Amino acid sequence: MEITAKELLYITSRIGSMLITCGAEIYRVEDSLYRIAAAYGFSGGEKRIEVFAIPASLIITVNDGDSPPLTQTVRISARGTNLDRVDKLNNLSRYICAETPEIREIRKHIDEINGRKVYGGTVRLFSYGIVGAVFSLFFGGTCSDALFSGIISMIVFGVSKFVNKVKPSVFFQSLIGSVIIASLSVFVSKLGLTESFDKIIIGASMNLVPGVTLTNCMRDFIAGDFLAGMYTLTEAILVALGMAVGAASAIALVSMI
Repeated sequence: MEITAKELLYITSRIGSMLITCGAEIYRVEDSLYRIAAAYGFSGGEKRIEVFAIPASLIITVNDGDSPPLTQTVRISARGTNLDRVDKLNNLSRYICAETPEIREIRKHIDEINGRKVYGGTVRLFSYGIVGAVFSLFFGGTCSDALFSGIISMIVFGVSKFVNKVKPSVFFQSLIGSVIIASLSVFVSKLGLTESFDKIIIGASMNLVPGVTLTNCMRDFIAGDFLAGMYTLTEAILVALGMAVGAASAIALVSMI
């Protein structure tokens, strides 16, 4: 099955941008798009594709040898972690490479993947609470520490949903979350409801730790994508810095009251 350069540009830009948005590694994004292009004959020479991807942007150029090259730039404004969609997009890429279906069928599959349900707010709320409680116990907290850590984690989730409407930077997201966690933890300790607020802070803060970002950072470095690795490393450092500044400031201020 042959497709035009415009059609190839469309499907690669959609699949690539969705992979980045859902938290896929950069080398996975570029490799998938090159393989899709090669399946339709755009593997080098006059008919080729060039892909440049970083976590914030995707640039694709398609040259069919007969007309001027076509280029599309996609700005990635928001990223998260949706491994279900990453898995489905990987399966779609393998299917495209094996069967080279028509563009209409590919569009149908992309729309189906894009429309897959994600966990609702209630499930995510209780997930935050469970993570906070379990990690509080894991790091040596008592049952009361785990209880308050879970409650505070759910409060942070509720506040973060409100704060995210204004689309703050990752630094301020982690700063605000850390301030809330540390303030409420110290306040609970001052009320005598728990003996050690540090275990509550540690447990609740695990919801803010950029674990996937750090993992992708190292995988990008290993794959040789140093620009993408530096981007994600900087993001992880800013998140960690926001957590440290927020917790230290909140503990100092609340302790003085």
